[in-house]
Amino acid sequence: MENRTKHIFLTRLSLASLVMFSGLTAAQEDERPLIEPDVQPQKVDEALIDTENFEIGAFVGILNIEDFESSFLWGGKLTYHLSERVFFEANVGFAEGGETSFEKLAGNVQVLSDDDRDYRYYNVNIGFNLLPGEAFLTEDYAFNTNFYLVGGAGATEFGGDTRFTANAGVGYQVLLTDSLAVQFVVREHLYRIDVLGEEKTSMNTEVSTGLSVFF
Repeated sequence: MENRTKHIFLTRLSLASLVMFSGLTAAQEDERPLIEPDVQPQKVDEALIDTENFEIGAFVGILNIEDFESSFLWGGKLTYHLSERVFFEANVGFAEGGETSFEKLAGNVQVLSDDDRDYRYYNVNIGFNLLPGEAFLTEDYAFNTNFYLVGGAGATEFGGDTRFTANAGVGYQVLLTDSLAVQFVVREHLYRIDVLGEEKTSMNTEVSTGLSVFF
């Protein structure tokens, strides 16, 4: 009798355990998603600036010399990156002033000699990378980009004189490789000039593009 009671008790305990295990298994199966996601990680090659902090480059563009037409501009720059956000740059640019409206109308009258039309500027600036981002050429390759503000001071040689010059502008830089970048710059140069009589503030707009190498 005692053995029979033990047998019945163990049988009921086994059935209860089986029911509990079946319930847990069903609950686990219910938590599985109806559709298994098939997501493959996408490898993207991304150009990054090397550890080098210096950057040297050359640029070309157009410089609008107020009252003296727009001229071809070329020059070079040297940049030191203090951090990912802040950098310092030194620029030198060369152009040549054209004829004024008065010279075109008057015929043989010259306001400036040929030598005095040579335009050179030098400046030292501070820049701030305002909006770092990415540009995708294809779905497999991304370029790091920087939209930045830049401004500073220097000097301009034009019209037989050297003038203190302030400049400010914006730029957009694209890293083609880890050490090669291309940039597009719009900059305003401001200085005082009296070549045409009354002294005034001359505003000269620069639009340029260039290549630079990090080293």
